[in-house]
Amino acid sequence: MNKETKRFLAGSVAILSLVVAGCSQSKTTPESAKETTEAKTTKQAVVEYTTDSKNPAASFDWNAKVAPMTKYEQTFVETNSGKTVTKKLDGVQKAVDALNEKKKSITDKKVKEALKLVDAVFVNQENFDVLLKATGTSSQEEFFTRIWNDYMVNFLKEARPTYTNDGEVEYQGVKYPIKVYGPMYLKVNTNALGRAAAYTLEDYKVEGDTVYLKLKAPRVDTYQYEVQASYQTNNKAFFEGMLQDAQKVGQTDFTKALLYKFIYRLAAVGFRGDGYVNLEGMDYYDKNNHYLAIKVDDKGNTTIDDKNLVNLLQIDLKPANEANKAKFE
Repeated sequence: MNKETKRFLAGSVAILSLVVAGCSQSKTTPESAKETTEAKTTKQAVVEYTTDSKNPAASFDWNAKVAPMTKYEQTFVETNSGKTVTKKLDGVQKAVDALNEKKKSITDKKVKEALKLVDAVFVNQENFDVLLKATGTSSQEEFFTRIWNDYMVNFLKEARPTYTNDGEVEYQGVKYPIKVYGPMYLKVNTNALGRAAAYTLEDYKVEGDTVYLKLKAPRVDTYQYEVQASYQTNNKAFFEGMLQDAQKVGQTDFTKALLYKFIYRLAAVGFRGDGYVNLEGMDYYDKNNHYLAIKVDDKGNTTIDDKNLVNLLQIDLKPANEANKAKFE
């Protein structure tokens, strides 16, 4: 990684921590290993972005869903030798088994319904529609755009008063408005959580129509966006030019600096609606603590407010954790 890239990453840590709770710059992928597999298994293909595309947002598939992990292993191809190495994910298998056993002991119907929302994020995103229903949205595009407009805009303005949701950058003849690419990035980052296969359910409580959950879950290894970008040798000029432009505004324009980060990461996964990167650790690593409150009525209908939703999606953990943690003390 060249010095310019390192400066770009280092300078963006504070910005990213405002957007995706639990972001990390840890290098959990070996430098000598290149991941090369298909999204339907435990591995992901490197898909290069076609830089002659004039509007990546127009072809972004909002309806795409990440397939659940069903084979608990990960395959790498060593860059130098070309040798294929397969590593069994014993930690993931153990976490899946533990979660399934925990669920068997749960008899409360409201808890079971609440857990369906958590499952739709970390276990099987093919069931993501349960989250749409619980938030009163009808599509993933509406879902993530609403989170951006109703939560993230205010969050960013409070953190950086100079932020504007009308901001955009023009790069290589393409205009990128943050109000479009911000929600796209939230979706892609959420996609990655679907590769966890499990979470660690530590406790739960029911008070009337509110189910409180205490759990731990893996988090996205944001360094992997840079890893994916580095594999796109045909697009080296695209990424390096973007780094240069980002450096020019990094200290003077928060909105543009943040937007360049989103564009860079979306391009790293080919601007694909089913794009994702790896989670932290080489196996199951439940680093994030979640304290959630989910409403479930007597008919089994679930609802989740924005504060708990952004916690579940690891966008902003703090407010819900602070509000709900006392239920387990």
